[in-house]
Amino acid sequence: MLVLLPATLPFSASLGGTAHAQSLTDRFSSTLEVVQEGLDVLWPDELKKRGVQARLGVGLGWLPEYVGSSDLQFRALPIVDIRYKDIWRLNGTTFTYNVYKKNHWEIGPLLNLHFGRKQSKDRVLHGMGDIPPTLQVGAFARYSTSSMLAFLDIRQSLGAGQGFTVNATVGHGIMKIGDFAAGFGIKAKWYSKQAMQTNFGVTAEQAANSEVGLSIFHPRAGFSEVSGNLLGVYRVNDYTRLFGLVSVGKLVGDAGNSPLTGGEGGFGSNTITTVGGAVVWQF
Repeated sequence: MLVLLPATLPFSASLGGTAHAQSLTDRFSSTLEVVQEGLDVLWPDELKKRGVQARLGVGLGWLPEYVGSSDLQFRALPIVDIRYKDIWRLNGTTFTYNVYKKNHWEIGPLLNLHFGRKQSKDRVLHGMGDIPPTLQVGAFARYSTSSMLAFLDIRQSLGAGQGFTVNATVGHGIMKIGDFAAGFGIKAKWYSKQAMQTNFGVTAEQAANSEVGLSIFHPRAGFSEVSGNLLGVYRVNDYTRLFGLVSVGKLVGDAGNSPLTGGEGGFGSNTITTVGGAVVWQF
């Protein structure tokens, strides 16, 4: 039996409340969304469509210090997924509300807390200045069947120079044997020019202040990342699930050419490889 597991970003994040958290939590939240979507398809009747239900847990794994860093760090972060029937859902830092649900389709608005980036995280970022957290507003569309899922969302940031972004996911299952299931998927991200500049660009002032001598770089709008991901899920009992993830992502376009990543003379890497896992309990 083929079952769906959507694509995912690297699985890991730091403990909340630290400088690391503001750079890693968004990547973890993206992965958490994928894990929960995978559960929904693998065992769709586990969370009944009545009242408030929740999945809580902890994720562990290795993740780059910042998007494009060549240094990996071991991180952990609580997993939170709370929902009310098929109406609203808080998944990590993202809140969605279904205004249209029919057959295989779900469509509605979303609100996301986008964490920033601390320059103190890595020597390469010293002199770049901090990117503060901000809220993102947007909309999503989800199409799912018993064997595949396609998910698209658009987000406009309300500050921090994060601009406009688009995320697309397509996934399919590989196998399901007893209490174990595995799947593979692909995810892509598109950034506006403003979002590219904030996350991968280097202004003249930043170049002058750079501790490592970053060169000026003004990226254009375009796709920033594509990732391929393999996820395994094991059902321990009615309330507990174990997850394992191997993810390989590639920064593309100007995101991959940035001196912050793997561009010419760059100080990081445009390849993102991550291994992680999680345990989740549902109520």
